[in-house]
Amino acid sequence: MHSEQDLKKAAEFREEIHREALAKVRAVYPRTDYVVDKYTADEYFQEVWDYPGKWYTIVATPPGAGSRRDLISTIVRETLEYYKNAGAAYTEDEFYRVIEEYPDVVCDYCLINAENKYAKEIGVFPCRGVDSHRLALLCAARELFSDGAEWSYDIKGARCRKLSSKALFAPVNADNWLNYRRAFLCPPYEVPYTDSDFERVNDVLFPGGTGGLLVYRWTTDWSEYFDEGRDGWGALCLTVYDSSLDRFVVIMASA
Repeated sequence: MHSEQDLKKAAEFREEIHREALAKVRAVYPRTDYVVDKYTADEYFQEVWDYPGKWYTIVATPPGAGSRRDLISTIVRETLEYYKNAGAAYTEDEFYRVIEEYPDVVCDYCLINAENKYAKEIGVFPCRGVDSHRLALLCAARELFSDGAEWSYDIKGARCRKLSSKALFAPVNADNWLNYRRAFLCPPYEVPYTDSDFERVNDVLFPGGTGGLLVYRWTTDWSEYFDEGRDGWGALCLTVYDSSLDRFVVIMASA
């Protein structure tokens, strides 16, 4: 049995976790009042063996929940899933507000959910693997390229390969080709942004963490948008499906 004081500490720790998770959920569902947490306050304890022979109890993340960051990601993901299934209306306004604070970022973003007019028109949802990724890329081309008025495109010949979420957020110098972090932090001109800025943007972009992400990297020979980048600095095209939100994020970059 845990003492009243221990239970109070556990409840306070659990509330801290919930506040952090709720802030992430509200980036998508602004009217959210609570999060979904399968762990009770009683479970926010861990038994620790103190060599040479004593057990003691500490307030910590529940056994099996992983680190604090892992637990918050799990709570956010399950809460987003709950509200999505309940038919709640959500907005991407928070991401667009945050990205406006980084005007020198060379990456272009397009967020596509089932309410997107192009997604409805061409049948992106429900997600059917790589076929839906290609259709999401088509939606992004229509939006970002003014449906061909600014840059021409022909996605039929675009090829792709699957990436892990770890590869999506790889360090700047992890690859010989232009990766997402390098595109964000190291464009062809100097910017003051740091890894902390990159993490902040992506915490808002993918509030449910990386567990529900399906990522494809695409060739960049299907639009003149990428021409200047391919001739020098590099070019990048990614589609990311976030199952916790049933949403695609398309990320493109070129010089």
